[in-house]
Amino acid sequence: MTNQLESFSLEVDAWIEEHCPESMRSPMPVSEQVWASSDIHFPTTDSKIWFDAMVSKGWCTPEWPVEYGGGGLSFEESKVLRSRLKFFGCRPAQINFGISMLGPVILEFGTEAQKKEFLPKISRGEIWWCQGFSEPGAGSDLANISTSAVLKGSEYLINGSKIWTSEANKADWMYCLVRTAKTEKKQAGISFILLNLRQPNIDIKPIKLLSGQSPFCQVFFDDVLAKESHRIASENDGWKVAKRLLEFERTMMADLGSEGAVDIEPIKTYKNSRAIDAPGQLKLRKKIIKHEMRNHLVDLTMARTGIESKSGFSPAALILKYISTEETQTRWELNVASLGAGGLEIVEKSQGSKQEIAKSFFYSKAYTIAGGSSEVQLNIISKHILGLPS
Repeated sequence: MTNQLESFSLEVDAWIEEHCPESMRSPMPVSEQVWASSDIHFPTTDSKIWFDAMVSKGWCTPEWPVEYGGGGLSFEESKVLRSRLKFFGCRPAQINFGISMLGPVILEFGTEAQKKEFLPKISRGEIWWCQGFSEPGAGSDLANISTSAVLKGSEYLINGSKIWTSEANKADWMYCLVRTAKTEKKQAGISFILLNLRQPNIDIKPIKLLSGQSPFCQVFFDDVLAKESHRIASENDGWKVAKRLLEFERTMMADLGSEGAVDIEPIKTYKNSRAIDAPGQLKLRKKIIKHEMRNHLVDLTMARTGIESKSGFSPAALILKYISTEETQTRWELNVASLGAGGLEIVEKSQGSKQEIAKSFFYSKAYTIAGGSSEVQLNIISKHILGLPS
């Protein structure tokens, strides 16, 4: 580390000590997450203090330009900042898909007007975004979408439906793939549009999961309006934007902690369990150690990928989503196993860490589907890394 970065690291440490409340340096339960929203809610006084401090520095989006609400840090400085936040155990100041996925896309493909309109609001946590990609007839075959958008004057008229839309029932806006032309090559007739959900003729229905939660929804559009000026890139050229956003999504999913996901280490559950002396527990301990080692390797690969991506395409990026989500499922399976007999309880009847483990165990089953199923990821790896035929 250079002297300049060492000095910056010390500055960050001092700032964290002064501005991050002690309660914000602990694992964050779902009930205490702060979601970006036009009606933002702070579960505690400390969570608002921490949010305000991070937003005022632009450190929720540290590498974004200052004029768009960012911190204006270099890649190296941003890496130091994230490392120190992780060292102190600081919680994410806000959960915001706009920061991890949409914002980088607007920075790359958006007009200056779009950047000025949306990026500061995203950085300040003023919009709850959801992603309108999948449809009942277009999941793994995403290019098969049929939700249509017809340009009438300066606005698009949108009809159709989206499914598995995370948190759509709470969102303010959706970044949405729509079909604007019927072409021989399905990808060639798709546009990428930002859609205000606070308008008539939108019907949102939650889908209940095994975990007892309803993060996913189906959304129906009936003559819904979107501004032409809110289309990212040219008409019928949205596929390239979607592919880029999916890269950001898969990187975000590889680092689930970045979005405030609850994390309980299996080794701690194992040590706290009364069943650690039971037969077969030594074998379980070995599995947990192997898992922790693989998790560390994933972290190292993510760091390497971040550096490689600055100078071009990083092949390792294609494997991260697959490996990380499979390993996440293993993590919660090991947590359940560490609880011993009767460890997995009915979500509504369990309490404390047992309830968090039960919820996360069931919800983790969605990780290998969301953002591109593991089977699709393996096909991508085989074609683009191993060079195997389709």
